[in-house]
Amino acid sequence: MVKNAWLLGVALLAACSGRKNGAAELQGVIELHERQLGFDVQGRLAQLHVQRGQRVEAGQLLAALDDALQRPVRDARAQDAEAAQAQLDLLRSGTREEDVLATEAQLRGARASESTANEQLQRARRLRQTGVVAQAQLDDAEAQAARARSERESLEQRLLAQKNGARASELRQAKARADSARAALAAEEARLGRSVLRAPVSGVVLDTTAETGEVLAAGAPAVILGETRRPYLDVFVAQQDVAGVRVGAPASVRTDATREGFRGMVSDVARATEFTPRYLFSPRERANLVVRVRIDVEDPAEQLHAGLPAFARIDRTAQPAEARR
Repeated sequence: MVKNAWLLGVALLAACSGRKNGAAELQGVIELHERQLGFDVQGRLAQLHVQRGQRVEAGQLLAALDDALQRPVRDARAQDAEAAQAQLDLLRSGTREEDVLATEAQLRGARASESTANEQLQRARRLRQTGVVAQAQLDDAEAQAARARSERESLEQRLLAQKNGARASELRQAKARADSARAALAAEEARLGRSVLRAPVSGVVLDTTAETGEVLAAGAPAVILGETRRPYLDVFVAQQDVAGVRVGAPASVRTDATREGFRGMVSDVARATEFTPRYLFSPRERANLVVRVRIDVEDPAEQLHAGLPAFARIDRTAQPAEARR
């Protein structure tokens, strides 16, 4: 409330004393567009890669959730997709005797690996019942057993196809299995991708709102990012002067801290007026009715800082940018 009252006061003072060539110089304060960034899924925050005040680029990794349970599933899907594609390629290319011998050797190894994985799984289940091992270890043993079983089944199918040859229907089925395996892998990779948080735009970290180890709900903000290349300022135009102000109108912006000026554009004109002070309604005070106008500023070099006083002139005679397109 104090900030708005101060802005309204200086805006009216500037409007009365800063006119040049019919264009009033309006004062405001540079602000940054803020983005509250969070994960699409619930999870435990495993890593926070940024801190308050840090500069980040678009696409930079900001934070990550614990993916210890998801990653083995993704790896299993990748193996399934690779095996299904290999089976399809084999059916398409035909079989040589040495390929059959190689597959038989691989199958023997896969069966031995599956037997070992099943033994480890049974042991993990017994130990889990007594509380000796954690649930995560049991989950890992189950995933390893599933991968071993999938590998053995894939090799059995490959060996059968190598010995019998492929028919058109088998090719179609193999292609369908390969397509399905690729789709399952893509879905799992997309699910895994939702456990990482990246910067959508370049900017500066204004704040971090979560700690490592904290369980975050889906959509809960973890990082607040300010867009440093696209700041804005809100100015207040007297009611009698607002008629010529339109969205898309160009504006020039200057500050005392920088030598050169900046180009801007009106991005919003409030639909409601404001009073200064709000409780006075007399005809004498009615002249103090103002309208809030937002100006987006082009600052590719990132020279402007939030909180910096700035001065703007709106070109009321130029055609708005939307109309020029």
